[in-house]
Amino acid sequence: MTFTGRIAAGAIAAGSISFTTAFGFWAGGSNGWLTALTGMAASSLLSLPLAWILGGKYDRLKADSTRDCLTGVHNRGFIESSFPKLLQQAQRKQKKISILMIDVNDFKDVNDRFGHEQGDRALKLIAQSLAACSLKGEIVARWGGDEFVIVCPYGDDKGIDAWIREQHQHLLRLTQRMGFNLSVSVGSACYPEHGSDLFQLVRSADKKMYANKNLRRIHNGPHEALQA
Repeated sequence: MTFTGRIAAGAIAAGSISFTTAFGFWAGGSNGWLTALTGMAASSLLSLPLAWILGGKYDRLKADSTRDCLTGVHNRGFIESSFPKLLQQAQRKQKKISILMIDVNDFKDVNDRFGHEQGDRALKLIAQSLAACSLKGEIVARWGGDEFVIVCPYGDDKGIDAWIREQHQHLLRLTQRMGFNLSVSVGSACYPEHGSDLFQLVRSADKKMYANKNLRRIHNGPHEALQA
């Protein structure tokens, strides 16, 4: 959570306190300093706690607006609003940036066979797994439904492959607690090779992800990942 709201509210409160103090000094005549100090104390006791409370509420609302309410990771809106800045940084530093699109395999069958409550629990655990593997500045977000997106501040194939392998291993260990197995399909795209903006990169990664999913179905069958 950021402190933007509390900083702004604190600045407004400080301005109010300064005005009250100056007015007290000007209006106090021979007792100007005493009046100013009294006004400053009273104004501080009222303004600063109120500023902290109201600023904190603003910060919480702002933080909540960028988070997915089910999984707790970032939401699609956060990625869409922040990616242009990340792209500018990558361009300025002449670095690559990658997008990973992640889809939970056979998730509809999870809901159908085990219920939506278990489906929600699965999404939460998958989000936790993605976050646990994102220790090099990756940003995890729920794109929608059972799809997640990862923004990686690097574009080398070895780094991406290592992240994917770690995620598969972590997810395999994690889903043993759930009573059934889950797997994900992943597709990646790198700036600038595969696109010059977020949606071009997402489309490219999405195509690779679905190719990965179809290949898995050919080799493993449609329900291999859902063993009760």
